[in-house]
Amino acid sequence: MKLGPYAVTLEAPYSAALNALDAWRVILFGIPRAPGENPAEIAHGVLRRNAGAVLYAGEGHFRFMWVSDFAKSLRGAWDVLGADYLGGLIDAMTRESARKGRVTSCFTSLHGFDMPWARGDSLPWLVFCHGEHLRRTGRPLSSRDSLRALIDEFEATHFEDGLVSSKITGDWADTVRRPSSTYNNLCALLALREAPALGLKTRLSAEEFSRRLLEDRWRGDHFRDHAATEALSVDSAVLALYLGLFDRAILEKAAGRVAAEGLDEPWPIRCAAAPHDGATLPPLTRLVGGYHRSAWLHLGAMWLNGLKRLGRDVSAGRGKIESLIERHGQVLEAVNDDGSPYASPVLACERGLTMAAGQYLELAADGPKRA
Repeated sequence: MKLGPYAVTLEAPYSAALNALDAWRVILFGIPRAPGENPAEIAHGVLRRNAGAVLYAGEGHFRFMWVSDFAKSLRGAWDVLGADYLGGLIDAMTRESARKGRVTSCFTSLHGFDMPWARGDSLPWLVFCHGEHLRRTGRPLSSRDSLRALIDEFEATHFEDGLVSSKITGDWADTVRRPSSTYNNLCALLALREAPALGLKTRLSAEEFSRRLLEDRWRGDHFRDHAATEALSVDSAVLALYLGLFDRAILEKAAGRVAAEGLDEPWPIRCAAAPHDGATLPPLTRLVGGYHRSAWLHLGAMWLNGLKRLGRDVSAGRGKIESLIERHGQVLEAVNDDGSPYASPVLACERGLTMAAGQYLELAADGPKRA
């Protein structure tokens, strides 16, 4: 059942109440500090506290597990939470998705559901989780074969004219409805590339999809944000860098344009270069218009992890993220230009954000600590 673009679920009013209560708690009392002597200890603690029957997305109001958040935390969380726990959750998400016939965006220990709506990045990130587990352990998960039907469903319902359909409007930026976002198309490319290593076939080839994607979305030094705009896409550049989806020349140009626009300042990284087109903003988003334009720590860490794979020195950017963790005693979701937590009367940024903690620990996995 839907109410406008929003999925109507039993969890929706509970989540809305948590969001509002947490927003006012942050406005009135600030962000509570977490235990830990340094950023790494704080991030480790976040992951351990969020690891329950599911891996909660956050410690404040995100008391569910989003498959995309889980996947983005995976590399950094591996040594903290272990293969048995993480693999068990990948199996659980896959089996529940197979029962429903599609991959929902969100999970409790009991079932999968969409929050706040269906998204186009959920199946690709679940496939990535299977691939990462295989790379780490050398063995496939027992639920791998259930991905076959889920990939078939995804290809049958999500593609049009060789790319993600413009009817698919939900992705990680879940206050915005971007038709065939380039971010979702890059996630689709991720799935097409991961599937063969898992022994799974796809109708589309990764090579042809990549060619079509570059033809339609690449503008020489940047990706355009979605099918109905020429605006620069920040999250697409970050995702392409983090996953190494294209050759070095393209990744270097994409990184250069983001930096030239100053989008990695004052904090890594602002997740939108300009206000979103009003046509992409559903009613409730108008109450939190700056949320998906502020600087998001998980996206900043993904950006730095991508640059690190290009051989760049990312110590300055890492230092900025660590300074925010030290300043607030927390791994925050999103901050304003002055480094304060993003907050509005109906939604404040999350604290103890799992994917930001995981991405930070991935970033900090090698190299010297900040002086």
